[in-house]
Formats: sequence, structure tokens, C-alpha cells
Amino acid sequence: MDTIAIVDHTRKHRPELGVLDAIAEALTIQIERDFAPAWNVKPRRVTVGGRGDKLHLFDTSHQADDYGWHIVDDHGDPYAHVFAGVHLEHGSTWVDGAEAISVTMSHEVLEMLVDPAANEYTFNGLRTLWSREVCDPVQADAYRIAAGGMRVAVSNFVHPAFFNPWAPGPYDRLRVLTEPFSIARGGYAVVERATRTREKSARTIGVKFDPAVPKWQRTAKLEGWGRTFWRLALNA
Repeated sequence: MDTIAIVDHTRKHRPELGVLDAIAEALTIQIERDFAPAWNVKPRRVTVGGRGDKLHLFDTSHQADDYGWHIVDDHGDPYAHVFAGVHLEHGSTWVDGAEAISVTMSHEVLEMLVDPAANEYTFNGLRTLWSREVCDPVQADAYRIAAGGMRVAVSNFVHPAFFNPWAPGPYDRLRVLTEPFSIARGGYAVVERATRTREKSARTIGVKFDPAVPKWQRTAKLEGWGRTFWRLALNA
């Protein structure tokens, strides 16, 4: 089975012994039990260290004041960065709560499996393209998985039906959404208005935020170095 390796670069905010092992186990369970069957993707095992696609943990980032992001390198290999310090500064912990570090790790890993380059869009049938990010619309919702003697919070995610304007539900794992192409409380989505090719100058792209998304997080996603910023920059 292919793997995703957690690489811990933290110094100031290092997790307690066993926490990363518990998170890795919880993410493996989530992928194999919940996500892979829903999305018909190959299961992946998450490990602490080792080979495979990389999920890097840092204290902070000079490029973005955000929880995390994912992209591909020059060889097309997916990787993600998650910033522990930003979570802890806003009252989160490693494994508890909807904004736990483990939730962001889950968020980035799941999105790496569906759209690793963070560059795919889906038409909603109403002249708008929505980014194919599977956790953004429901990013404020989480559930727990027992692993390593802990109850690790992991991210909610949308189902393929979310990206089909005519599909019946459920549209996400926790069934908080009642229709496709919608945003739950605390969620967001990068969207682009579809136009004719001769109207390139009128092409617009932006971010739909639920009002519950904090101002600091909106600023980070729009001005930081993460995937939201680059979706906007590359399509400006």
C-alpha cells in the first residue's frame, strides 16, 4: 500500500510522545474506512516518517498565516504543509476540537488524494466553476476516530455527489449539507464564473466564505502562500 509520511519539523510546539502515531493511525483508518470507499480511490497508509508523499509539520511559516495547504512539487509529487503554531495561538490542540491540528492534517491529506495539484474545477450547472477541494466547504466540522488510546479529531469531507448539481445526497460524511455546491457554517470555496472564451477579460475568480469564517483566516487564505492564494493568482 502506498504511504503518506508525516515529517515533523517542529521545535517550539513539538507534540507529546505518541500523539503523531495516534494521528497517523486515525488518518489511516479514515482513509481506508470512510474516504476511499466514498471517492473510489486507492487506500493510503499514513506513517510517521518513512517513504511516500510528505505531510510536513512546522511551527510557523513566513509565507502564510494559515493552518495548512497542499500542492505538488516540480516533479508532480504531492506534499502538504501544516503549521502547529497558528493552531495553538488560536486556542486549538493537537487532537481535540474542530480546529485541532489533526483536523488540518486530515483536511490536507484527503484533498491530496482527490486534487493533489489544487488546480481542478467542477461546473455547477449555473455558470460557475467550483474548486475541487473536498474539505473546504465543510472545514469547520469534524468527527473523532479512536486510535492510539486517544480520540483523534479528523475533518469532515464532501462526497462526489457534492460536485454534481443533479445528484441526490448525502453530500458530505457528516450530512451537514442539504444540497450540492453549498457551504456549511465556517466553510468556504474558491469559485470562478464561467464565460465564453472571447470574454477572457471578464473572467472572474474569487472566494465564497461563510460568515462564520474569522477575518484573520479570510486574510490568510487570500494573501498567504497557500493553495487558495495560488488558485487566485494563477487565474487572475
